[in-house]
Amino acid sequence: MSLKIRPPWSMPEETKRIGQKLLKEKDVYRLIGDQLFEGWNEEEYADLYSAEGKPGISPVILALVSVFQFMEKLADRQAMNALRMRLDWKYALHLPLDYEGFDFSVLSEFRDRLIKGQAEGRVFEKLVEQIRGMGLIKEHGKQRTDSIAMLTKVRRLCRVETVVETLRLVIVVIVDTDREWSEEIIPPSWEAKYGERFVRQSYSEKEWKEYEEKIGEEGQWLLKRLEKGGAPAELQNLPEVQVLKTVWAQQFREEGGKMAYTDLKKYDGHAQIQSPHDPQARYSRKRHFEWVGDKVQVSETEDEGYPHIITDIVATSSNHTDYEELPYIQARLQERECKPAEHYVDAGYMSGPNLSSSRKNEIDLIGPLANFVTPQEMLPNGITQSHFQIDAINNTVICPKGHIAKNPVPVNNSLSFRFPLKTCAACELRSRCCTGKGGRTIGISAYYEFTEVARVRQKTEAFKKDYHQHRSGIEGSLSALVRGHGMRVSRYIGHMKRNLQAVFTGCAANIKRASSWLAGQRPQIRHKKSWSLNSS
Repeated sequence: MSLKIRPPWSMPEETKRIGQKLLKEKDVYRLIGDQLFEGWNEEEYADLYSAEGKPGISPVILALVSVFQFMEKLADRQAMNALRMRLDWKYALHLPLDYEGFDFSVLSEFRDRLIKGQAEGRVFEKLVEQIRGMGLIKEHGKQRTDSIAMLTKVRRLCRVETVVETLRLVIVVIVDTDREWSEEIIPPSWEAKYGERFVRQSYSEKEWKEYEEKIGEEGQWLLKRLEKGGAPAELQNLPEVQVLKTVWAQQFREEGGKMAYTDLKKYDGHAQIQSPHDPQARYSRKRHFEWVGDKVQVSETEDEGYPHIITDIVATSSNHTDYEELPYIQARLQERECKPAEHYVDAGYMSGPNLSSSRKNEIDLIGPLANFVTPQEMLPNGITQSHFQIDAINNTVICPKGHIAKNPVPVNNSLSFRFPLKTCAACELRSRCCTGKGGRTIGISAYYEFTEVARVRQKTEAFKKDYHQHRSGIEGSLSALVRGHGMRVSRYIGHMKRNLQAVFTGCAANIKRASSWLAGQRPQIRHKKSWSLNSS
């Protein structure tokens, strides 16, 4: 498929005449047709297409139709019907009224083309650039970031369901790929045993136990047949076979010539496959909420006199921590020229390294640092670390009785100051200060200066008022993405496609927000205190 590049085309006169007569000026699609469409250029997608071959559908049309899908929560077929029948879509895309559209499968091909070309964020970046050019994003303003769980489309499986389904899918794909080899190697009885999807509730306790006891050895038997030289290379390289190898390595160990289940105490959430139907989905837990899928990081502007525009949105693995993702978020914001002066986050993003890197990037990272409870804080009148005088520059620590600890010992990314046992043993404050048999130890991180400033600030009333005012609205924004655009459950299988869904959802939300703002609508102010206990 090739791309014959053409410059942005003007709107047909008939479409313009009827559209301006029937569409309200505040209509979101009219905004796109009047102010946004001509800024999109096919040349920006030329690297995703071949230089030769049959000319393809304009990537500008495909990109915007994909965004329209998520504005209205439409499937591919529904989107094609809308493109063929609706005046507002044709007005937005500068198409003639008799435009018949194209086959709905082209949308799926376009998504695959974006993923293959590592261009998932290209549509979002273009839209943010246009909105920023319209003056709707304040330069070096306030922004806030939070994350939301995106569940995989597939059903959660228990352990035995996972391994049985893994083996079943491999058998199915082997039979489809090389029937001759499969008829020669795979036992005929497996057709009945693994012919249908395995669901725990569909089997008796006896049948369940039979699967549980034999599945490990049967899967290992098939792997050995595949690894032998006689198996076609095409079969050995199948993605389903690679998943089988990984699942068996994670779930079983060889013991006395038999396959036994591994102890999941050494569970690795970053690598553990939860379902062969979506091998990239990972398990995660946040307080009482458990899910399998991804986590979507969302950043949006929060400035008075400006709309709330999403400046960064990306799907990450569900077990990637928020503080690990923050440096990447801020780097992308800088690349888009949307770097905030003040960045509001919750405790999950706060850390010494992030405070330090934000300072270097001239970003004020605002959020509460988590409090770690020490044994001394649980004692009546305990002597906590705050009672010590810490001089991080000269590497000295002075205890409440005036004793000094020097020459710290490096421990990972921290310094450990230990007071001599002889000094602490004779101290009258020992019962309140030392909980062990040795002397008191004080540890400070390499980012102690940044964390202490943040801890002092977060205790002030000014911080609490400012943080609540600018941070609380992000929950409503995430809720709107779920309720208005269906982002809680993924449409697609695979991490890259889930990321593409997140990006298109961010585009859809931004177009709606920009349109509403230009139409004179303003975000509602919620949780506004309108009464007081002291009011008369």
